[in-house]
Amino acid sequence: MKLSKLRNAIVYRATLPSIEAVEGHLQELPYSELTETEFARASFVPNPITGELVTPITDGYAIVVRRDEKIIPQHVVMKEANERIQRIENACGEKLKRADRNNIIQDAKVQLCKQAFIKSSLILVLYNTEENLLIINSANKNIANLVGAMLVKVIGSVKTVTINISNIKNGLTTRLKNHLDGEESAFAGFEVGDYVQLSRLAEQKEVIRYSAEHTSVTSEILESLNTGFIVDNMELRGCGVSFLLTDKFHFRRIDTKDNDYSDDDDKAYRWRHQAGTDMFQFCKVINQLCDLLAYKEPEEQKPAA
Repeated sequence: MKLSKLRNAIVYRATLPSIEAVEGHLQELPYSELTETEFARASFVPNPITGELVTPITDGYAIVVRRDEKIIPQHVVMKEANERIQRIENACGEKLKRADRNNIIQDAKVQLCKQAFIKSSLILVLYNTEENLLIINSANKNIANLVGAMLVKVIGSVKTVTINISNIKNGLTTRLKNHLDGEESAFAGFEVGDYVQLSRLAEQKEVIRYSAEHTSVTSEILESLNTGFIVDNMELRGCGVSFLLTDKFHFRRIDTKDNDYSDDDDKAYRWRHQAGTDMFQFCKVINQLCDLLAYKEPEEQKPAA
């Protein structure tokens, strides 16, 4: 399995223990194989490149989550369940009750689980101890929630606060309008990239994507914005990083600068150094965006253990 560098991100402010303390906690949820009837499991595993359960990097540390999941397509489950239901109904001469049908569907899923293909993936998690930023390398909110729940499970409690950008969707829309109208400070500290996705709700959702240099399609974008379209996500560049910023303050297609290394540098050293550089640059992006988009100090949350 390959451990991807920082490509997507969902970010939280969180207070986690020191590197020494957190390593002891992570050992409480080690990897073990899925059982026959287990659908999914997640665990903390050593970094495949550094070999460390918690890898120290500049101003923080990195951990790796392994997620194993049985792949059972719903149409396969329903085909098997419907065949069973049909046989039973033919034998007894009457329709089964809904509860009985649901039990058969669940039983079919459990039986298929025993022979299902297992999909395994590694998820990179970076934590900046100076900024208290928890960066989960995923665009999937469910994965981010899973990682948070795992940390709560092993640590006992994790104090977190949500990065709350008030009305970010309209904020991005207004700033893009101002930028296209010539206001240089609309995205102060950032350069607007070539990609932007707009949408509006009419009788159905309409989506427009622009991937040309925005100066060549300024009039088209402005026309869309003036007819009710709003920004879903857009490309920005700054702090040595390019990325797509979404209306949920999630990040996609993150591209950081690769460092140059000597032939004498081993893979573990290179990985630590690159991960530390990526986190440093990306945290600068987070802080600048919070300033630009008027970040509000959110309410503290203490997830239950």
